[in-house]
Amino acid sequence: MQRVWLALGAVLVGTVAGQEQPKVETPWGTFLGSVHISARQGRQIYAFTGIPFAKPPVGDLRFKKPVPYGVHSTPFNATGDSPECIQWDNLRGRGPVGQEDCLYLNVYTNTIPQPPGYFNTQPTIVFLHGGTWMAGSGGDGLFQPDYLIESDVTVVTINHRLGPFGFLSTEDAEGPGNYGMRDQIRALEWVRDNVRYFGGMNDSVTIMGSGAGGMSAHLLVMSPLSRGATIHPDDFSLLHRAISHSGTAYSPHAISRDARAQALKLGLRLGCPTTASSAELITCLKTIPAEKIVDQIPMLHEWDEEPMPFGPVIDTWMGSDAFLPDEPFHLIKHRDFLQVPWLVGTNKEDGAFRVQDILKDPSLTYQLNTEWDKYGPILLDLKPSSCKDPVDMAKQIRKYYLGNKKFGEETSKEFVEMMTDRFFLYPTDRASKDYSYYVKRFIVYRYELVFSGRKSFLDILHKENPQDAASSFLGASNPRFQNTRGAHGWGVSFLDELLYLFPSSKLNFVYQQQFDGDSASKVSTHMLMMWTNFVKGSDPTPILEGWPDDVSPWGAWWEPFVKGYLYYLRIDPEMDSQEVPLKEEHMAFWDSLPLFENRDHNVIRDEL
Repeated sequence: MQRVWLALGAVLVGTVAGQEQPKVETPWGTFLGSVHISARQGRQIYAFTGIPFAKPPVGDLRFKKPVPYGVHSTPFNATGDSPECIQWDNLRGRGPVGQEDCLYLNVYTNTIPQPPGYFNTQPTIVFLHGGTWMAGSGGDGLFQPDYLIESDVTVVTINHRLGPFGFLSTEDAEGPGNYGMRDQIRALEWVRDNVRYFGGMNDSVTIMGSGAGGMSAHLLVMSPLSRGATIHPDDFSLLHRAISHSGTAYSPHAISRDARAQALKLGLRLGCPTTASSAELITCLKTIPAEKIVDQIPMLHEWDEEPMPFGPVIDTWMGSDAFLPDEPFHLIKHRDFLQVPWLVGTNKEDGAFRVQDILKDPSLTYQLNTEWDKYGPILLDLKPSSCKDPVDMAKQIRKYYLGNKKFGEETSKEFVEMMTDRFFLYPTDRASKDYSYYVKRFIVYRYELVFSGRKSFLDILHKENPQDAASSFLGASNPRFQNTRGAHGWGVSFLDELLYLFPSSKLNFVYQQQFDGDSASKVSTHMLMMWTNFVKGSDPTPILEGWPDDVSPWGAWWEPFVKGYLYYLRIDPEMDSQEVPLKEEHMAFWDSLPLFENRDHNVIRDEL
């Protein structure tokens, strides 16, 4: 990881000259950090980076639960990099990167309590990175925590194992899977035990992420391993609030439903026994160099980057130690999960991130137009575990959005809408309705981001590619980086919401803290205020003493999403709560389809 403040060049100031190195003492060791200056307010930020929270998951610890790192016998210099976990990075087109020894986290804070009177001072956000379980990092320099820290929040970013190293499963106790999710649990245990020494509250922890990070946040709420003694937060709970951007436990990519088949496929390619016991397969895979394993990942895709070969599993075979013992919708229906406030939403054109890849490659577009029965179900992640007839359902979905038109630039809007509804909006809608219906004690706050700021995350992808990133590992041209249309031509795409909450070194700009003037800065200021209000008190626009009930001190009211009142916040400069349910007709279409993945087989519910 680049030193995140240095990476911003003229935007941020580097290490403070002559500043005494900050030190934090905990029962598990002493940590030495660094001091930096924040992006907008010029405040001191204390950074403690590259802290190991588990032993390196190598050798015999590959494909096993993380083991706590233990006590540091000498002061630990927490100023180094948090190395990326080994991965095949399709997200940014970098191919194979990272290392297997990667279970590290970073802590950023603006206050360090002094011994012996340690006390909780400000809420903690644990940020979970995206990357569809295959790529990403908690310390890759894409997003910096300055804005949040200026709002008096302590921020922790974490790594977890990815791809086969994080999620390979033989669907039994020999290769149980969910190693990456258990890494997240282990990191949250570290936060619970240590963050108060860094100025963060361990009894006010909010998990937040986008894409797979949003799915992770929701899955962690579902997991028994996150709880204390009951389904309500207590002294042993690992989290107290959750924020999911563009991803929930209902998302098609949230759960792998053919994990054993993918494990056998990988084993076959690597020359491991696939007809013997699971134990023999796992033993063989442990002997193979990590780099050789990751090189096989592109060969596991059936079409372009689809399907995702690895992800979390419902690990009932683990018994009382299961991370996810049942379908998320069953856990919600039976109220068998950690019941916490939940902020959740999507971006209007989330699906543009994938569509722009496809439309830039004429061969992929041609295949969709000429062989939809073959490639449509793969693109839409429709399998026998999702529905009775994937081909027929793919036809219905295409007809609803495109009619008889072909895929291409002239139908890019319809294509984006189809992908957005399938992978982002409908799963969020279904999950929000179920959560608000069955959870009586806590409230859901839902949003849709419709405003395009000065930059898009797609700008980051295009900017990352001078010359070498334009070629894949196989030497073929990478269409993701052949930019033929400006990023804003795609609308409000996946991850764009993060640019309002975090400055990015890759784009080298900062939104100012203001409510007037620049519309984008106004949106960023409002979002940060609402997000941190939620983190601090579970309500993004609370009533303040001395203010009349009908006047918002925040410039807007974010009405909760509850049964009978399916309000959502439309995020643009006006920041108005919408009373009409979001895309009600489109959601009714998806409800009419006999999808199994978030409902009982062949049962279409309309409880709301």
